[in-house]
Amino acid sequence: MINLLCCLLSLVAVASGLLWMVPAKKRKPQACQYFGRITFLTVQSNILLTLYHALRHVRPESYIAVHAYPYAFAAGVGLTINYYGLDHFLPEKIAEDKRWIEKGYTMIPLANHLEHGLALPTALLDAFYGQHAGQCSMRDVLVFVGGYTTFYNLFQLVNKRLTGAWLYPVFYEAETAVGPRWAFWAVAMPVSLFY
Repeated sequence: MINLLCCLLSLVAVASGLLWMVPAKKRKPQACQYFGRITFLTVQSNILLTLYHALRHVRPESYIAVHAYPYAFAAGVGLTINYYGLDHFLPEKIAEDKRWIEKGYTMIPLANHLEHGLALPTALLDAFYGQHAGQCSMRDVLVFVGGYTTFYNLFQLVNKRLTGAWLYPVFYEAETAVGPRWAFWAVAMPVSLFY
């Protein structure tokens, strides 16, 4: 039953983004021109978390359902903490949201919290009641957490190369602080280590 509840919470996060957020190609036309909504870590994470918890509900004995738990926990905790720590309170983010709210996207504040804020309580609910004790190894952490983190970081570099734009304002802040050559590493490495 916990897996179904976690799946539904993750699905609410996905649905809130689809229903109430500004379409990606409209919000960030340059950075999202090739991959649309999937460019965002939040969207990828929420979709993967929904699928993971659904799999845990319908096929709890499957390899992915058992061994991908470190990713699910890291994604849930990381999504909420990284969003509120790196993006939500940036003046550029606040100003951007305000502009879109004035254009009629009035549910952005709620959608921001549902898309990002549900992941941490879902991860904790799954951690406490999902019966994961003793199922995962350090190899699972390296494969699933390390693998996805590496993929997403490379994905952001490729997207920057293709579009000429960073997706997240924090990268522009880093460019101001350490220069364009080191901006990606100044943000991606600590976030990846935390993740």
